[in-house]
Amino acid sequence: MKRFILLIPIIFILNSCIKQAPLPTDHYYRLPTLQGISSDKEIINSISVIIFQADGLYRERAILYSENEIEIKQYHYHHWVDSPRRILQEYLAERLRLSNISKVVLTTFEGDGNLIIKGKIKAFEQKKLNTKNSAFVSIEFRVDRKNETQPILYKQYTQVIDSDGLLMTSTISAFGIAVNSIYESFYNDLKETLALQ
Repeated sequence: MKRFILLIPIIFILNSCIKQAPLPTDHYYRLPTLQGISSDKEIINSISVIIFQADGLYRERAILYSENEIEIKQYHYHHWVDSPRRILQEYLAERLRLSNISKVVLTTFEGDGNLIIKGKIKAFEQKKLNTKNSAFVSIEFRVDRKNETQPILYKQYTQVIDSDGLLMTSTISAFGIAVNSIYESFYNDLKETLALQ
């Protein structure tokens, strides 16, 4: 009789485990492919784009969102394919390669290039305010010439782009537009700075 009484809770626990719903699937996202980049003439021999700096949550792969101006949260099942630090570094390097501004664009340590570009992620999150989703991206850039102590360009760029819908893929597209807009502004400033040197 005692064995039967002990088996009842075990059977109940096993039964409840069997009926649990499956866990949600993880989703991984990358920025949209770069398009429409016009080719320029070569201005400098080599550029090194250093892995971007980021603090706290901006170093992690989980996509971040905020529903107010104070609190930032992480999605549990929506992630970038790599850390934003590396995604933004590689995306900028590819942007520079497509423009042909330099013969070589590297993503290795800073001693390799004549020009060294460093980025710092200040914001990279989804804003969810009043039934509207948008991508909020802010990046600070510092550009140095090799073996010089003072930067030739130091500026922060910010974009907020509304998404076309409520799906995460729409928000990722908005991230792509925001990053492209920032990179286009940075690229134009960089070209102008190099032309004056």
